[in-house]
Amino acid sequence: MLTELHIGIDDTDSILGGCTTYTAAVIFEELWKRGFVPADFPWLVRLNPNIPWKTRGNGALALHFFVEESRLAEAREVALQVVERTTDPSIPSTDPAVVFLTGKIPTKLTAFSTKALCEVIRVSEARQISRVVKADSHLFKGSRGLVGALAAMGADLDKDHTFEIVAYRTKDNLGTPRRIDTDSVREMDAKFQPRTFNNLDPETGRVLISPHGPDPVLFGIRGEDPLSLTAALQCVRVREPIERVMIFKTNHGTDAHLAIQRKIQDLRPYQAAVVTGRVETLPNVLKGGHVIFRLDDGTGVLDCAAYEPTGPFRKIARELIPGDRVKVSGGIRCGPKGSATLNLEKLEVLELAEKVHWENPCCTTCDYRCESMGHGQGYRCRKCGLRYPPESVRTVVEERRLRETVYIPPPRANRHLTKPASRYISQRNPTRDRNSSPPSIDDGFSPLHQVFSLENP
Repeated sequence: MLTELHIGIDDTDSILGGCTTYTAAVIFEELWKRGFVPADFPWLVRLNPNIPWKTRGNGALALHFFVEESRLAEAREVALQVVERTTDPSIPSTDPAVVFLTGKIPTKLTAFSTKALCEVIRVSEARQISRVVKADSHLFKGSRGLVGALAAMGADLDKDHTFEIVAYRTKDNLGTPRRIDTDSVREMDAKFQPRTFNNLDPETGRVLISPHGPDPVLFGIRGEDPLSLTAALQCVRVREPIERVMIFKTNHGTDAHLAIQRKIQDLRPYQAAVVTGRVETLPNVLKGGHVIFRLDDGTGVLDCAAYEPTGPFRKIARELIPGDRVKVSGGIRCGPKGSATLNLEKLEVLELAEKVHWENPCCTTCDYRCESMGHGQGYRCRKCGLRYPPESVRTVVEERRLRETVYIPPPRANRHLTKPASRYISQRNPTRDRNSSPPSIDDGFSPLHQVFSLENP
């Protein structure tokens, strides 16, 4: 009799190497080769990006298979063996965890996963939910990986999701510069927009599909559907062997962590938050180019920061004036004496205040700009001496360069979860370039791309 087997994996990586997506890809392929039937693409779930002890993008993985009950033990053993094989437990910051769950995903686990997108989850809370849903947890060292493994299994990708196709390096090339033809990436980007996103930074031309650390990822392309990603992959020219390629279903580019509207008085460190209020102060430009403005929502005040790496996004923040009504989104950081700062990931202008300045009157005789004779004493023409009363000052309404719309930083400053500009446009026009729904595994589409079809040495 077939049953659903869900496998959650987290924290098999570290800053010194390794990659949890790679571990999941190997497990998926091993199970596939043994005849186990996948229920979906592998899931790459990004959790709260503000967690200070995260490794890189704070991603966890989940695999979903249909398994004969008589083979459940075999499937579990395969997963555990692969984790042992692809993890270095001697690294202090690595706490690998594998969690197994059979049957339907409980709603309590989905709620736990939703919370893990924007809150700090204690290990004790993860242990409790693991007992409640009767999950089978395997911890290889510490317990921190349990949080991500459970959250990945319970993720809700039905509301919105994207895909990422990832090419992995061979062991011989780990730690060396990645040899990718940047011109081919630019060609791919031009050909597959908007079906793919965040391949390049438009302002600097920097290639964004490839990491720079010692992990086994050669490059990854993000986009709307597997077919487009498979075609895009074929356009990228590389000058080193590729070990394997995997397609993941993911919450990249969905703003999934920015779903909770909060009051300033309720903010806590490391939360992801959305706050609506009015700008209280003119933006202040700090040394280094950071822009800070203060927001008031009636329950408290909050510093909002657009940092130097966000580039032109800082210019948007500098255009704000007191009275503007805005919705800000980002991560909460606590400063001295408990003061909170929101690191801006998105700024939505809801209502613009009127920006005015006052001009001295012009002389009706000479057409010269009059000069002030002192506070409350009126104005005098510098040429003919004609005087004008104080109330003759002119009020001029300035045109604002801001618009009531959503502003986001450039791709180079985006987090994995940040929704790119192309998806705002495409979701307003859901019929874009789509003659049919993206393929699924049920249609016979394989997450395991045929590596031998790539142009590699």
